[in-house]
Amino acid sequence: MGGIGPITLFVFPVAVAVAPTGDIYLADAGLGAIFRIDPMLETMRAISGIRASQQTRLAVTADGSLVVASGSAAPLVRIDRSGRLVQFINQLPGAGTYYDEIAVDQASGRYYGLDKVQRRLEEVMPHGHGGVLLPQQAVPELPSAMAMAEGRIYLAGRACQCIVAVDTFGGRDVEVIADEAGQSIGLAAGDGWLAALDGRERVLRVWRGGALVAESEFAGLGLIDPRGLAIAQQTLYVADGASRRLLSFRLRA
Repeated sequence: MGGIGPITLFVFPVAVAVAPTGDIYLADAGLGAIFRIDPMLETMRAISGIRASQQTRLAVTADGSLVVASGSAAPLVRIDRSGRLVQFINQLPGAGTYYDEIAVDQASGRYYGLDKVQRRLEEVMPHGHGGVLLPQQAVPELPSAMAMAEGRIYLAGRACQCIVAVDTFGGRDVEVIADEAGQSIGLAAGDGWLAALDGRERVLRVWRGGALVAESEFAGLGLIDPRGLAIAQQTLYVADGASRRLLSFRLRA
């Protein structure tokens, strides 16, 4: 376990994403800002023109751009590494959809947005317009969190207390990954790992190859109010609002 010491003290981190370039993006609802952290240069800078809230969710593209979802508060946008706004991403027309969760397929460039209230999972083309509505039966009732890796979307549902995986190509097959996942409030996937925060039991669970390999209580990991997760380069990153920290944990098979 390790902590990342920023130049500016965090106030209430809520979301984190890690780019293939190694950049770490962190949304701080307390400061109302999104930061780009370069661990190699040990520098951090705020991205101008974008405000963060407790609804902010982050994802990254293959070229290291950042995708920011803010629910109904602001449009879905993509920002390049320099902080320049390069794209607005439009939801499918006519449904009044707002993306509470966002993911990007780094292989195809497609965007996936989840509206928790309407139980809608939409696929938007890389140019930011047009797409398809995925079958509603693929989405668990009362969806609570989403992550994506290797062409699969992972969705947690409060009603079933489960986590399912949806293949984004072919028949959109759905597989139950965990049927006793509790109340998942955050998911992350990558490098063959899947991690979930159980807000009811207050534990962090980690799966690999479909098997549960770790289960640790928040307190034992130094977590108080974990909000956001990301996995990159065999490392799990956790944004913890109450402790004002971004923590990292090395994942070992």
